[in-house]
Amino acid sequence: MSGSGQGYLEPLVEVKETGKEIVVYADLPFVDGPENISVELLEDDELEITATMRKSIRWDRWGAHQRSMTFSQYKTRIRLPAEVDAEGAKATFKNGILTVVLPKRASKVRVNVE
Repeated sequence: MSGSGQGYLEPLVEVKETGKEIVVYADLPFVDGPENISVELLEDDELEITATMRKSIRWDRWGAHQRSMTFSQYKTRIRLPAEVDAEGAKATFKNGILTVVLPKRASKVRVNVE
């Protein structure tokens, strides 16, 4: 996780690509359930994940400059490696891990000649 400086954290994310789909995994600790998660396909190749935590995380830093920050939300935008078909997208949330499966858009279509 990295702090954005804008009141939210960026979750750890892994993107895997297979021949037919793209699978995105996001680590969302302190998120209670799917009702606290928003997944949006902004364009055919960009995904935005936003989630609200059940409790805030406070980060205090002491030194030359005293600084304190509180985070209560995750947010990230992910550039996907290929265009996807939004109609077939599926997402599940289990044990703090969000899994989003996005079928790739057909890059070529075979046309039968009669």
